[in-house]
Amino acid sequence: MDEPMKLLWAVLAAAVLAAAAAPARASSDAFGGFANYADAGSLKPFTRDLGGLLGAATFHNGRALGFSGFDVGARAGAQFYPSKGDQIMRRNGVRGFGLPWVQAEIGLPFKIDGFIRGISYQGLTVAGGGLRYGLYSPSDKPWTPQVLVSAVGHSVVHQDFSASHFGADLVGSIGSSAFGFFAGAGVDRTRLVVRVDALDPSLVGRSVQTTESRFTAGVRLKPYHFTYVTLAYLLAHGQSGAEAALGVRF
Repeated sequence: MDEPMKLLWAVLAAAVLAAAAAPARASSDAFGGFANYADAGSLKPFTRDLGGLLGAATFHNGRALGFSGFDVGARAGAQFYPSKGDQIMRRNGVRGFGLPWVQAEIGLPFKIDGFIRGISYQGLTVAGGGLRYGLYSPSDKPWTPQVLVSAVGHSVVHQDFSASHFGADLVGSIGSSAFGFFAGAGVDRTRLVVRVDALDPSLVGRSVQTTESRFTAGVRLKPYHFTYVTLAYLLAHGQSGAEAALGVRF
């Protein structure tokens, strides 16, 4: 690999790490103001913002892994600003916020992939996983379109609230062995339950539910045969954000 290409991969890897670290720089605890600032009007916007993050960064390829294939890596999803009605985060001084992930995937028979993901971050403990089904047979022929459908679920625990999430996506990709493009459209259904609320104790036990759209478009690059780097633009319930990933796939 020549020197310009080595520099390009180094810059891309740094961008992935920067995207993952950006939420931590923007706020030391994006979710820590819930008990102090949650009121009835802010619960649904907060739930939308949380659901968009939970559904983010689950995919970077429309190609199924194929039986015995494997993919493991670090992912990050971020939203640039809280939603207008999310006074829980806004009153807490939060600007950009997000979640990093560790995700592992395995190829199963019949063009099915299974994956698990999780993180403990800023007071949140999140565990999730899902399945994908390739609509076409896996192919490594350059510029062959690949399409799959995906479903993912998460369970979230925080000292002030708990949440559950279900997401579904339609994903497509095209590219060569060195780089490619991917895009996806999905929906996030998120349910949040209030556990602690110092501002309005009458809300304890209250549950809210949101169903929102999510769209992603990005680029995937492979500096080495099994290594990939991805960067993508995220639009979740009308709010702009970004996704990034760095991992190994074979």
